[in-house]
Amino acid sequence: MQAQERFVMEWGRMSSSWGINRTMAQLHALLLITGQSLTMDEMIERLHISRGNASMNLRDLHEWGVISRYRHPGNRKDVYHAPDDIVQMFAHVVRERKRREIDPTVSAIRDCMAMVPESDNSHEADVLRNRLAVLLELFEIFDEIFKQIFASNESVKTMFESFSQPKSKTPEDSPG
Repeated sequence: MQAQERFVMEWGRMSSSWGINRTMAQLHALLLITGQSLTMDEMIERLHISRGNASMNLRDLHEWGVISRYRHPGNRKDVYHAPDDIVQMFAHVVRERKRREIDPTVSAIRDCMAMVPESDNSHEADVLRNRLAVLLELFEIFDEIFKQIFASNESVKTMFESFSQPKSKTPEDSPG
């Protein structure tokens, strides 16, 4: 289906600008948008990618927890599937990215702050301490917001529903 192909290509393009491997994003997009369980061979054929590339990226997607892998009884081929709940999948990715990217950055900023001796009253040290302090404060605010939104699957669902636009009625829905 042409719309699926367009989505897969766009998801790959967008994700690569976020530093995510294009093939990984396209594999994920294919599973996500079709809602089907697919074998590696089916994905290779559909995306025209190598077996090694598919294997490596499917393993990474599975490790991230955004796809599942299973086998049908009596069959030796792995089958891959993306979760049906897209909102929860998105929340999982955000949590994982925070754990892998934001948390280590905050830790590094704290380490940098600790490296500036309290006894150093130079202009350079003051500027460094002040800027690091502002960065830490920003990250702490972000962390509080993150905790409120992503504390649980239920909080994500509630937040999504509170910001989600109600479906507009079509003329066919109106009585008359």
